[in-house]
Amino acid sequence: MLFKKPNMCTEFVIPCFTLNSVPSVVVLPGVLCDITLTKSLSDSLLTYLNMHKEDATIDAHIVSKISDQCKVIQPGKGAQKVPDNKDRFYICLLPANNSKADIGCICAIEQVSYLDGSTTKVSFMALQRARVKEPLLNSGDNFWLSPVSLYDEFSILTKTVNTKDVLNMAMEIIKTIDMLEVTLTKFNNKYKTAANSGNSQEHYLLLSPLSNALFFQLNSEQFNRSWSHIRVEAEALKSSLVLDAPTESNLTNFGLIDILTTVLPISKTFRLDILNCLEIRERFTTFEKIVKYFFMIFANLYDSTEYIRNFYSNANTLEKANLIANQLKSLKIFIEDVKANNTAVASNSGNKMGRLLAPTSKNQQIRTERTKNYAEEEEDYEEEEDDDFDELKSVKRFIKKLPKLNIHPDGKKLLVKDYKRLMKMSFQKTNSEYQQLRNYFDIIMDIPFDKFSKEEKIDISNCKSKLDVEHFGLLSVKKRLLEYLSVLKLNQLIPKNQNKCRPPILLLVGPPGVGKTSIVRSIASVLNRKYQRISLGGVYNEADIRGHRRTYVGAMCGSIINALRKASTMNPLILLDEIDKIGTSPAGRTNTGDPSSALLETLDFEQNFSFMDHYVGLPIDLSQVLFICTANDLSTISRPLLDRMEVIKIPGYTLEEKIEIGSKFLLPKQIKQNGLNQINGAFNLDQEAWESLVSGYTREPGVRNLERQIAKIVRGKVVEYIEDPRRKESKTVDKQELHKYLGFPLHPITKELLSDIPWASKEGIVNGLSYNSDGTGSVLIFEIVRTGPCKGSHSGPVIKSTGNLGNVLQESIDIGCSLVKTIIRRGLLGDVHKSNVETFFTSEYHLHAPMGSIQKDGPSAGMAITMALLSLATGRPIDPTLCMTGEITLRGKVLPIGGLKQKLLGAKMYGMKRVLVPYGNKQDVIESITDDIDLFMKSSNQNEIHLVHDKMGLSLAYVNNIYEAIAAIWPDLSLEGLTTVHKVFENNFKSKF
Repeated sequence: MLFKKPNMCTEFVIPCFTLNSVPSVVVLPGVLCDITLTKSLSDSLLTYLNMHKEDATIDAHIVSKISDQCKVIQPGKGAQKVPDNKDRFYICLLPANNSKADIGCICAIEQVSYLDGSTTKVSFMALQRARVKEPLLNSGDNFWLSPVSLYDEFSILTKTVNTKDVLNMAMEIIKTIDMLEVTLTKFNNKYKTAANSGNSQEHYLLLSPLSNALFFQLNSEQFNRSWSHIRVEAEALKSSLVLDAPTESNLTNFGLIDILTTVLPISKTFRLDILNCLEIRERFTTFEKIVKYFFMIFANLYDSTEYIRNFYSNANTLEKANLIANQLKSLKIFIEDVKANNTAVASNSGNKMGRLLAPTSKNQQIRTERTKNYAEEEEDYEEEEDDDFDELKSVKRFIKKLPKLNIHPDGKKLLVKDYKRLMKMSFQKTNSEYQQLRNYFDIIMDIPFDKFSKEEKIDISNCKSKLDVEHFGLLSVKKRLLEYLSVLKLNQLIPKNQNKCRPPILLLVGPPGVGKTSIVRSIASVLNRKYQRISLGGVYNEADIRGHRRTYVGAMCGSIINALRKASTMNPLILLDEIDKIGTSPAGRTNTGDPSSALLETLDFEQNFSFMDHYVGLPIDLSQVLFICTANDLSTISRPLLDRMEVIKIPGYTLEEKIEIGSKFLLPKQIKQNGLNQINGAFNLDQEAWESLVSGYTREPGVRNLERQIAKIVRGKVVEYIEDPRRKESKTVDKQELHKYLGFPLHPITKELLSDIPWASKEGIVNGLSYNSDGTGSVLIFEIVRTGPCKGSHSGPVIKSTGNLGNVLQESIDIGCSLVKTIIRRGLLGDVHKSNVETFFTSEYHLHAPMGSIQKDGPSAGMAITMALLSLATGRPIDPTLCMTGEITLRGKVLPIGGLKQKLLGAKMYGMKRVLVPYGNKQDVIESITDDIDLFMKSSNQNEIHLVHDKMGLSLAYVNNIYEAIAAIWPDLSLEGLTTVHKVFENNFKSKF
């Protein structure tokens, strides 16, 4: 859109922009100016120019006119013409807060460089002044199109100024440059002399902030490089100044006025005055005034220095001390201000001068590569702790990066406030509060905000094979874990901007040594997540979870924050181990809070995105953390806490599973750890040795003690090799050799109790089943003997109990006694001898459960106690190889119990042949022997009874009430009206085994 007028200007339409974002910058022709903009603003600029490409790429004729009147200094080339590049964008830049809002400068965009994620450096080559016909007041950061007038300065100059005046003005410019050279050299010499002098009388110049500011600006690398090229141009100008030279050849020399105005350290007002002068004569006159003012600065500086010298020499000691004290006080304030405002001054400086050197494309590429490499090195450098020179440097870098971190806005305000307090105390490093803040920032900077470990894509088949390799058995547990991993896999497939389903928090419950912790480690390995373990055993203080408040001496953050610090990522897998051992304050201490309640926020997805640690004092996002918990006993976990987790029960191992784990995993592991594999000393145990090792030397549901016993055998083999390396050892250890390495097996106290005792009464002895505190199952014997008739008028039977029995077990004795009395009085035992019944009702009895040092309690012995009393009442003994478990009611109903798998394993271990269990435990029987329940759900043939017999060697029978138990124990005992019971057990029990 180009059109011409007969006067001395050219008009065309071009994009315009006011530099409101950098109000201190004034762009003058002949200068290559780097301006730092926000990334969003630079992107808007490029987008706007591309949308108006026809106007942004101006006509070649106009570019030629601009080129004829513009000077651009390049190293080693002097004055050059503007390159004619059709692909370049042009824009008119207007300074902010200019009294003449329509005056700007036509610029070509040379380069756009991205400094970091939020700022961009745009290089503008300033070409020529222009008047904007349609200025946009209060434009903000908006771009607009406007016709602009490009003045033909050569035509104006030839019509208004004669050749002699042009020559005189050019000579004045050269003279001014020479005078500036003398003034600057004199000042630099004075300053350096004062700085190097040991005499205090020479240092007055250094006390002035003006002199220091001038020295730093006038001795910067950028100023020296620019000034040297100005001197080169001045020398070239001298040789071209001849009286008969055409005015056009001297016109470009007046471009030095714009360049000098940009280079010299003067205020923005002076640069605006030069920009607003469209006529060269007016511009020259304004430049002379600016130079005179610049010279006056140095004259006033020298006069003020001399005044201070005279004052100080005539002042008394007190006046001198006050002067020095005020100087030091002011310097301290400035030093603290500099430390508190550690920002990038170079990109926002008000006195920033444009670059005069337009580098070649090769130099640009080299500089860009160096900048990129420096940025990468700086980024790596910021990741490390820097304590070599300045202990506060790392804190400053952290505060500088604070706006980019994903921290709650309230937390950012608190951190900035604490940082300012720290800086105010930076000269009081012995202050306890300073050390407290330093420790606080050390912990805050360790928290890995916005750092996440990259998760590998979950391959379910690989996960399954990995779990199978590292863990034997536990099929139901693995199935649930694969479901858990499948949910995480689905989350990986869902786009980030959509709501994802959160997997539940798992609680692995089982006896010690069954592999709970190792399974969690395998999950972390599969997910490629950092693994952190927090042991909660013995934790009784809430501060161990949430940290102490900073007001306390020796305060520290809680275990959750410490786990994040050690993991160096915000999405680790954290194992909360032994969560059932966490408790309230011990006796005598009631002011430490409840740590289990402190975990409620951590394990709730609706709250843990803003977890508050008392020490950190700002919300921490834990929503990306995977929490998995382990426990041995659910009864000690609070209900609200248990409600937040999904329970996965891990049962103990059977004898066969322990042998499989020992032979395939534990023995090769111990051989490798002890070095036997290096001497070809691998060995194995035969089947009898394995059975003896597992059943005779260990009593546990897991395999932890089994591994210790295997390690003893391996170490014994190592000792044998060291004593006689030439000795040839057998590759197989048999049962008879175990005592050589392990000594005698554990004392079989329960098995001895089961053995027959001469002359002892057979009636009243029954085998119950118990679930022990270590997660194992065993046979619990109940012995009841008659001690004599009832004393006084008391009606029997009267039962005395011993054996460290709990209240619930004592109630089971009372219920069993009442039930037996009811059965007898109703006459349900038809063929029971009358004398036995009379003796039962008139006697005192003593009930004892052996191993009295062990606390015993629970309702599951109700059926066994009832049958022991019936054995006394009927005079019929109970098979010593039969055991039973189940809770009893007053009506004779047998209720289901817990820990059935462990009890069945205990029955097998202690040589039982038959076992009675409640019918309500049928599903527990199925789950204890197989993980494939589909077959049993579709069939009602009770196939699990055969499977129990095949796997454990136990003849199992279900009982629904006490009468079915009587029929199972004494098939020949006739119960009045209970013939159907006998038929049920003849068909369901005897015929099968």
